[in-house]
Amino acid sequence: MTDQEILALGPAFATYLRRFRTHFGQDRTAGHFGNYCRGLLSDLPRKSVEPMALTSGTAVRTLQEFLVTARWDHASARDALQCHLRDLLVGLSGDRLGTVGMIDETSSRKWGDHTPGVW
Repeated sequence: MTDQEILALGPAFATYLRRFRTHFGQDRTAGHFGNYCRGLLSDLPRKSVEPMALTSGTAVRTLQEFLVTARWDHASARDALQCHLRDLLVGLSGDRLGTVGMIDETSSRKWGDHTPGVW
C-alpha cells in the first residue's frame, strides 16, 4: 500500500489496532506496534526494521528494541486476533465450493543476502 492509502485508512486502522492495546504494557509500546504494522502494509521494497522505522519517523534502534525486548503478551494478542477473525467469518456467506482460507503468519518468503540468516 502507498503512504496515501495507509493514511486513508486513518481512524479505521487506528480503531482496529486499538483492540490490541490491552496486550501491551505501555502506550509507547503500542505506538511502536502501530508503526510496525503500518510498515508491513507499506509499499516499501524491503520490510526490514530500518526502512520501516525511517518511514514512520521512529529511530531505527527504537523499533529494533520493540521487536526484540518489548514486553507484551504475544499469546493473548494472537488469541484476540483469532477471535476477531472468527467473529468476522461467522457473518460471511459460504461459497458453493466450500472454500476455506488460511492465514499463515510464517509464510513470508525470504531470499537474498540482505537479511540475516537467509541464504
